Amino acid sequence: MTKLLETPKELAERVGIPVTNVRYLIREDMLDHIYTAPGKRNPKIPSGAWEKYVTQFTVKGEPKTANSRREG
Repeated sequence: MTKLLETPKELAERVGIPVTNVRYLIREDMLDHIYTAPGKRNPKIPSGAWEKYVTQFTVKGEPKTANSRREG
């Protein structure tokens, strides 16, 4: 069974990043989340939120061409 909500620590362990990075993304409203306690405490991340974040903020690489060299 898939968990519907996970804590910042659980998400950090699952995707392999520091929990402080997850908390930063929550604080900056870059990662979908809900609060389960009054006063904006105890954030939980819904399933699929990390995948949505990765899709939304992925920068697409462009192949380098000979004309794109910088002249200095």
